[in-house]
Amino acid sequence: MELRHLRYFVAVAEELNFTRAAQRLNTAQPSLSQQIQDLEQQVGVALLIRTKRSVKLTVAGTAFLDEARLTLAQARRAIASARQAAQAGESTLVLGFGPAAEIKLFPSTLTSLRASFPKLRLEFRSMTTLQQREALLRNEIDLAFLRPPIHEPRLEAIPVLREQLLAVLPAGHPLAGEGPLDFAQLSGYPFIEVSPVHSGNLFDLVRAAAHERGVKLNTVHQVVDVLTGLTLVSLGEGYTLLPDYAESLEFRNVTTRRLTPPAIEADLLMAWRKGDPSSENAALRDLIISRQRR
Repeated sequence: MELRHLRYFVAVAEELNFTRAAQRLNTAQPSLSQQIQDLEQQVGVALLIRTKRSVKLTVAGTAFLDEARLTLAQARRAIASARQAAQAGESTLVLGFGPAAEIKLFPSTLTSLRASFPKLRLEFRSMTTLQQREALLRNEIDLAFLRPPIHEPRLEAIPVLREQLLAVLPAGHPLAGEGPLDFAQLSGYPFIEVSPVHSGNLFDLVRAAAHERGVKLNTVHQVVDVLTGLTLVSLGEGYTLLPDYAESLEFRNVTTRRLTPPAIEADLLMAWRKGDPSSENAALRDLIISRQRR
């Protein structure tokens, strides 16, 4: 599978018209059709439903679209990183992060960091908690914003954010609505669970809260990342529980509801390698710590 297959698929999925997609891509329509057929053969499932009058995404195509966009974005970042790395005289700080840091921490801190270090180049890598821990240990990133726990002796970490978990439901779910929702009301409904390997302690927090409140978790899917979980929720596969940054996400056919007390709280850690001498690394750590104490 090549990046051009993903670019062609995204164009067709967004235009829902092969003619317009071919014009957008500056390619011939027969060639575009062949590329989409090749992609479907490699994936092993139909991604589009084609008739003489319309083009529609299959359920698999809808899920594949979000991942294709993410892959293309990552490829663009990789190209930009390679080009910028060739420029002399600039230092680089590589940040691993999940959605909570991107939404709640970075907007208020990175502008100040850039003002203090105008030649600093920031590189961002969206990763699961497991991926961030491993990347830190392999010296592939400089700072990580991830879920507990961290037991590795080479790493240091401090909590920088505490969030409440909330219910994320399909827009057509019987319990979709407004106002706080009792977690117990969700008992038995299809549940989309975050992987205990990739999500830190979120898995344990949800399981413990469900046990304490007598909630039956009817797990129908287990996912390793937020995007896949939200895609499944949007398709009506079930509900999930996520930290409250999810209220800021715009995702089709998805709604959120706060839970009634007692709150289920999740920490976000900032982690780095012990003894890192980088002044930029220390400056960003100090900046985030000072902002969170206000």
